Amino acid sequence: MNPLSFTLWNDLERFEWGDYSVRTGSYKGRQAAYLEQAGSAVFLREDITFPCYRLQAEVAIPGEIGFVGLLFGAKDACNYELVYLAPIEIQYDPVMNGSMTWQIHNGPKYQKPLPNTTGKWVNFAVEVQPEGARVYMGEDSAPQLVIPNLQHGVPAGRIGFWGFAPCYIRNLVFEEIQPAPIPRRETDLKQLSADTFVTEWMVSATTGDDWNKAVVEENGILNFNRRFTAKQGSVVRARSTFHLAEEAESYITLSFSDQVRLWVNEEEVYQGTWCWNPPVSDGRIYSDYARVPVQWKAGMNTIRAEVMNTEQFGWGLCVRTGLSNMDYITEEAE
Repeated sequence: MNPLSFTLWNDLERFEWGDYSVRTGSYKGRQAAYLEQAGSAVFLREDITFPCYRLQAEVAIPGEIGFVGLLFGAKDACNYELVYLAPIEIQYDPVMNGSMTWQIHNGPKYQKPLPNTTGKWVNFAVEVQPEGARVYMGEDSAPQLVIPNLQHGVPAGRIGFWGFAPCYIRNLVFEEIQPAPIPRRETDLKQLSADTFVTEWMVSATTGDDWNKAVVEENGILNFNRRFTAKQGSVVRARSTFHLAEEAESYITLSFSDQVRLWVNEEEVYQGTWCWNPPVSDGRIYSDYARVPVQWKAGMNTIRAEVMNTEQFGWGLCVRTGLSNMDYITEEAE
């Protein structure tokens, strides 16, 4: 197949941009598509069926705040794979049920720090394979970031581009490439349990009894975006029940986004808020944001949480008990 090439400043009609603000512009003498609206996702109208392909474009972020990237594997307008350039990093940020998830997908598995790219035109590319993707910058033949686990699975679906705050993109090229497998990184729930992460939960988005089983992501985070649509004020309940052979004392460590109340054996032990509020906080979910002493009893123990959503950057919960001998009590979906 010959590459598909789009200048973007004169063929925007080949894309679907919905209500987003996309227009032609010019930056440092180069014509381009200009995106100025937060979360602008623009999809190519043509279907892509190739399992292995390369997306590349020239991109520029004119100010200190701005993000521009490439999207692929779009199931629909609310679910797609996204890799973008920020002024000082590359970020893998799969969009799930309409919400960004960078507060969940943080750290070296999903991010790569960069020298400041503000005010520069740079070449940005993603090579997509059935099990993952490689991200390239400039003329470097080595990938800046390798993503072995695409969070939406096999990346079938539409392609396009994306921006958040003012940015420019031009000369988008799509071409089929040869397979170059990326080994998958399997989620090791046994290792996460050994590291004292709570890995098995029941979750519900109502006040009724419609509980469903859920397990954590590869980083130990319970990702609500995978199941629920994030809306300001929405609350998900989560509970985990397990057996201990004898009494124990430990510290629970937890992180979350955006607001949480946490109970152990029906006694409230913590509540707090953690959101995007720079420079005070970035809202990313780490495993050790808060620390609470807990007295566990012999027999059945329960951890219960209510987690409220206030922003669409990642909605989740991460809990470690400090216990390596938890025997989960299997609960059937209600």
